Amino acid sequence: MKVKVLTAKELTTLGIGRPTRVYFPENLSELSLLVREGFKPIGGGSNSVVSGETSLISLKGFQRVELKEKEITLGAGVPLRKVLKLQMKRGFLLFEFLAGIPRATVGGLIAQNAGAFNREVKELLKEVTFVTYSGEVKKLTEFKGFSYRESPFPKSGVVVEAKFKIEKEEKEKVKEKIREFVLRRLSKQPPFFLRTAGSTFKNPPEESAGRLLDKCGLRGFSLGDLKFSEKHANFLINEGKGTLKDFQEIVEIGKERVRELFGIELNLEVKIL
Repeated sequence: MKVKVLTAKELTTLGIGRPTRVYFPENLSELSLLVREGFKPIGGGSNSVVSGETSLISLKGFQRVELKEKEITLGAGVPLRKVLKLQMKRGFLLFEFLAGIPRATVGGLIAQNAGAFNREVKELLKEVTFVTYSGEVKKLTEFKGFSYRESPFPKSGVVVEAKFKIEKEEKEKVKEKIREFVLRRLSKQPPFFLRTAGSTFKNPPEESAGRLLDKCGLRGFSLGDLKFSEKHANFLINEGKGTLKDFQEIVEIGKERVRELFGIELNLEVKIL
């Protein structure tokens, strides 16, 4: 099993946090051993900052892909971009509405119950295989524990792989849908090449976190090298050497101003590992 100390820039898209020891298990036995030690997983780091206070697990060694007529099994370490390429090559619908999320992995999408454009991963799940913190391998087929940007993971254990429902579609139509969602994402959000972790806060019920932050005058507000995007106020951008301290402070400023002006408590969507 490989072990590396990686920087926040290597681990996450925002590039904020301390260097962290990361284990790369190659089989279920190694993974179970690490999970029993209480270590948490990290996917592509597209919605994370790292504290460096504990070791992490990379699921890059778990990239099984098995495509059938009406379902597909995907390992937790399979990158989103790989699934999208397979959709275009083989002609089926699955994650097109998530196209454009940088460095995302299947395990991370499940743990976050990732969603966009009024859809979420929970709708597509048939079965999730995971390892509990006692080292047991279990399967989940009821998804009542999933909600808006929440799932039972990693609190209940670490996702190993999952089966998803798929829908056959013409290859050209799949390509067009993926292109359409990418363009819709770019029209509303900062471009992919900027260092961001996606939405900073979850949307409150019947509200938009971006709109609330904007109304508080935080669009374009900066602290150190961190800034709320001018294009979408709910996206924090690391313009250089933003630190974990900067992140914690600017997040508190956002929460405090929204609380004072609207009486609404914002909750982080970005995960601090």
